[in-house]
Amino acid sequence: MGRFKNILVAASPGRLETTTFRDAAKLAETDDAQLTVMDVIAPLPAWRKKMTLEGQVIDVEAALLRDREELLQRLVKTKRDGPNTDVLVKVGEPFLEVIRQVMANGHDLVMVGEPRSESGPAGQLSSGVMHLLRKCPVPVWVMRPSRARKLRILALVDPDPDDPVRDGLNDLVLELATSMTRREHAELHVGHAWTLTGETTLRSSPFVGISGEIVDVMVETVEATSREHLAALMERHQVADIGGSDHMVAGDPRVVLPRMASQLNIGLIVMGTVARTGLSGLIMGNTAEDILRSVECSVLAVKPEGFVTPVKPARHHT
Repeated sequence: MGRFKNILVAASPGRLETTTFRDAAKLAETDDAQLTVMDVIAPLPAWRKKMTLEGQVIDVEAALLRDREELLQRLVKTKRDGPNTDVLVKVGEPFLEVIRQVMANGHDLVMVGEPRSESGPAGQLSSGVMHLLRKCPVPVWVMRPSRARKLRILALVDPDPDDPVRDGLNDLVLELATSMTRREHAELHVGHAWTLTGETTLRSSPFVGISGEIVDVMVETVEATSREHLAALMERHQVADIGGSDHMVAGDPRVVLPRMASQLNIGLIVMGTVARTGLSGLIMGNTAEDILRSVECSVLAVKPEGFVTPVKPARHHT
């Protein structure tokens, strides 16, 4: 793959999934990347940080930090021949500290494990992971367990040559998906959902005055144009050369794309989260967020070029 050179593995609150660390170490070794493993503990109220018992001052917060750091160090030592790995434990809100670590140290990928929910819907993501997906300025790889023997990758794209931001995001998605397919000897699928915006209204509204036959032609035109755009994007990234296949379906992408992932038994989705460049207030498109909440497999989510995170750097006090 060779793209990522400074990988940050963020432990899920209170634990680090061993499979996540194993996969991160493998990626770092392949890419000759620096690897950092990070955990964050919640801050304690001032009166509980240090307690005095029988004349002895016990630094509770420092003890918790030492415990987490030692556990992570032991996990890292199991990969003796792996990449150089730093261990970092901080106090604060996990997603904020992870993003600040990215900003301060130039990490280019965040990997985080997300076990399947035992109580909520199968595709439900924790609030901390959703915050990372919305606000982290670099790609976030949400790792979920899979029993599949061969990795199947689904790259979700939405070609639009008239929108350079969106199309640049499509290029990044396919760049990552194709390189991962080669590295993992995986099976690549490229998915795209198309629709004629407002079709129901055009067909049924008494105020529009367009015949059903004309609407049919409009639908056919949108489908043909979408297919042309998808073919051009796939040819640009030489998807056919690695045996990749395309899947273009009609319908609401929030419904048909998660269904596609399930039907194809996908292990990893690579997708973009669309936001306006340079604006910190518009973080993730509703469609992208709904898809992320609906799938059960791992997801590698990337931002468009120029994305600005709303998270501010940590203030350093002297």
